[in-house]
Amino acid sequence: MVEHFQNRLRLLQQNVRDKLNCQAFLVPRVDRYQGEYVVAADERLAWLTGFTGSAGIAVVTPDEVTLFVDGRYTLQARQQVPSDVTVIHTEETSLFTYLESKLPPTAIIAYDPWLHTIQEQQRWCEKTNRFHWVFQAVEQNPIDQVWLDRPARPLDPIFLLDDQYTGKSYLEKINTAVATLKKTGASLAYIGSPDAICWLLNIRGADFPYTPLVDAMAFLDDTGVVTLIINSAKIPPHISKVWAQSVRILAEDQLFSFLEDQKKQKILIHAASTPIQISQFFSSNQLVFGDDLCSLPKACKNAVEQAGMRQAHLKDGLAVSRFLCWLSQNTDPLTELDVVERLESFRQQEDTYQGASFPTIAGYASNGAIVHYRPDVKSNKLLQDGSLLLLDSGGQYLEGTTDITRTIAIGIPTEEQRVYFTRVLKGHIALAKSHFPKGTCGRQLDILARQPLWEIGDDYDHGTGHGVGCFLNVHEGPQRISKFGSDAALQPGMVLSNEPGYYKTDAYGIRIENLVLVCESKLQTDRSFYCFETLTLVPLDLSLIITEWLVGAEREWINDYHQTIRDQLLPFLEPETAAWLMDVTEPI
Repeated sequence: MVEHFQNRLRLLQQNVRDKLNCQAFLVPRVDRYQGEYVVAADERLAWLTGFTGSAGIAVVTPDEVTLFVDGRYTLQARQQVPSDVTVIHTEETSLFTYLESKLPPTAIIAYDPWLHTIQEQQRWCEKTNRFHWVFQAVEQNPIDQVWLDRPARPLDPIFLLDDQYTGKSYLEKINTAVATLKKTGASLAYIGSPDAICWLLNIRGADFPYTPLVDAMAFLDDTGVVTLIINSAKIPPHISKVWAQSVRILAEDQLFSFLEDQKKQKILIHAASTPIQISQFFSSNQLVFGDDLCSLPKACKNAVEQAGMRQAHLKDGLAVSRFLCWLSQNTDPLTELDVVERLESFRQQEDTYQGASFPTIAGYASNGAIVHYRPDVKSNKLLQDGSLLLLDSGGQYLEGTTDITRTIAIGIPTEEQRVYFTRVLKGHIALAKSHFPKGTCGRQLDILARQPLWEIGDDYDHGTGHGVGCFLNVHEGPQRISKFGSDAALQPGMVLSNEPGYYKTDAYGIRIENLVLVCESKLQTDRSFYCFETLTLVPLDLSLIITEWLVGAEREWINDYHQTIRDQLLPFLEPETAAWLMDVTEPI
């Protein structure tokens, strides 16, 4: 299999040298929507190199190929790509530092304008002032020219999500977006994120893996008309009737003519997500830079969506708890893939379950140290006494999206494992029980989760929390909790993950993840304060906790959390699982 990738790399390198006549070609792991998940036809980086992570960029020169990934994927990338591909951690060497060391000052760097954003282009301009590099757009991606068995784009039909799940009609959302648009001075807005389109129009689809999204882009004008660029075969007749007055359907081959007709309009774009290709139809004084119209209102769930998220987590808590009960009583040999299959079978018993929200991570022992590990037939480990199982999974329900990680001791854990688990847990609790003033962003809270590890000189190489959509993307913005998080203030209705961890290479991994909802704090104060409501309802592994290390407030949080789980789940559990739950949630 490695030979396939080596042949593809050599073929692209030859094209870079002979056809593109450039010194480098950029291959990012994105599509025209800049999303985390892409349709099979857009998995160019995976097809070229074998790397299947959700983020990364390769630099292909005539002489070498270098893959840049963040800390989640350094181990995975080195395992997946051919040995002659150099893997670089983005925090150790940046893409531009590498280019500066490899390319002449007058180099030509080719790129696909659909796969890079205006924000990236702005950064390139800063670099070209110093190095005189020329960034050259290609008319057709050279990978597409040699990818002979490239899959077709999906044609699954879309469906309307009922107001009982959305809380607002699509017309209400459009009216709110138009009001915001008019304040910017623009008369047209580009909506290029499929999750934003799905949220705005109250539709869902099955085009992308693990997310109920639709392969489409859209434009909203100041009269409230949405122009949707989509294959019309995907739209059932009854939806076309519903949209008759407010949504205009155009085929993809009509996009450029539509943009030509809009060239005199001022267009609102989000620099971090709009492809360079879109901006090329407008002069600089017609571009109005601002936030995505849908991003913030989508992130701040309304009361109906909040209730839906709670219901989704109740159903997910039942499924995962039934699985953990089964796992604790199982005596047959089990592998990581067995775990994935069995957990999925429990989720499938829930009536509104629509599928996993991301590929389940079931990493036993050393595999758990790979942050975004995904078991396959080659890596699949047998679960044996003496180490830890890191189980990170989630579900898509009509009511909402879930994401949970539990670290489970297989057999009796070592003292070292308990030490690190307890420190990770203390960080998790510190964040979960925090109160913070209005205007606080996730970056300001991140230290709470890391402090117990920092005290002993350790850390984890990923963010502490990402935003989560409501029956949408399991990773959404603008909210985030990270050392390098966004400046977006946390607001009531936002859902985020709380997931500190610890990873010992070639040994084991630990992560504790719950989803939390930002709520109004009940602190007695004249200022506006917020706090978190924990949504996830699955018990922690008490055998991994050094209880003597916990202060009173931490013990109280664990006991209260487990009591909430009992109150919520016990009425729906069969006697055997209920007895197990009572046992594993005994007060400490």
